[in-house]
Amino acid sequence: MGEGPGEVRYSMLKTMSTNKLFTLVILSAVTVMIIITFVFWGIGPRDNPTDTVLAEVEKEKITLDEFWRAYDNEYKRVRETVAGDEEMQKLNLKDRVLEQLVDRKVLIAASEKAGITVTDKELQESIMGTRYFQKNGVFDKAVYEKALRLNRLTPRVYESMLKNDLVINKMTRLIGETTELSPDEIKMIDSLGGVDRGQLVEILRSGKSGASVKAYIEGFKGQLKININRDLIS
Repeated sequence: MGEGPGEVRYSMLKTMSTNKLFTLVILSAVTVMIIITFVFWGIGPRDNPTDTVLAEVEKEKITLDEFWRAYDNEYKRVRETVAGDEEMQKLNLKDRVLEQLVDRKVLIAASEKAGITVTDKELQESIMGTRYFQKNGVFDKAVYEKALRLNRLTPRVYESMLKNDLVINKMTRLIGETTELSPDEIKMIDSLGGVDRGQLVEILRSGKSGASVKAYIEGFKGQLKININRDLIS
């Protein structure tokens, strides 16, 4: 007879508690799932109003240039772990990247409706705390400006991108904070001996948090006007 859902979950948690490598992999996967933002060098709109628009979420635009730069970045990241063109095709990377970009815009629209903002002080602290912009551990304006030039970004565009990232992080945290473990899940964790209880709680909560964020996005999409021209990337 096969294992029931409770037994399967118990077995999974037991494996995580005795295998540090497995736990690390799970944590990494959860992190990737939760982090929807694209804080990658060179990703985001540029100062070019004539860029072809691939998609629109209310007033927020996703340009074709923005998509291809995000796609190239994600392709390089995934290629390091996936071997063979056939396996890459199975990932439907174009659709995945487009969905992530749209989800990003949806969260921005949701944050505006909820009145969630980022202050100039928060933006400044984030920039000054970024190690890529530091010299000898201290923020250096010349290093900052040079880094942006190398990535073909102006301070205005980069700071706009970063502000969106910070807003999205606030939204995902707020949504995730409403996620709690069920009594059965807590009981299951408590039944495991010789484990890092806090770590297992965080793993389960993070997984549920990621699912909650995605569910929130999908639900909010119904309130928005979203147009996508998929022919541009087919």
